[in-house]
Amino acid sequence: MICYCGSGKNFDECCQPFLDGEAKPQTAEELMRSRFSAYATCAVEYLLRSTHPSTRKFHKAEDIENWAKTNNWEKLEIVSKSNGEAKDTQGTVEFKAYFTDADGKAQIHHEKSNFRKELGKWFFVDGKVF
Repeated sequence: MICYCGSGKNFDECCQPFLDGEAKPQTAEELMRSRFSAYATCAVEYLLRSTHPSTRKFHKAEDIENWAKTNNWEKLEIVSKSNGEAKDTQGTVEFKAYFTDADGKAQIHHEKSNFRKELGKWFFVDGKVF
């Protein structure tokens, strides 16, 4: 099965190892892509684990699960990225997540997300929705 994140790779060779805790994203973009796959597969624990501890308290598991389950996640488009490579400690990724909501209406979630790497692990910190 092709990965939800749009990389063109198989899910079991792309985002699934991240979601299962068998590997960790090496870049901010890999983390962004894996988080999209986590929404598509309702991997709530991964979404919480990959959120920076300083902002994790603003995200409730039941809200994440509800949003993940009530939408059909269709496509991820990376608009731009700044820094966030393996050597960096910070990065941003602007993306568009295409989905169909519970009412069957096509939606686009457009966001510029901030990421931080601490002790060799990337985290989602926060984002600005457009």
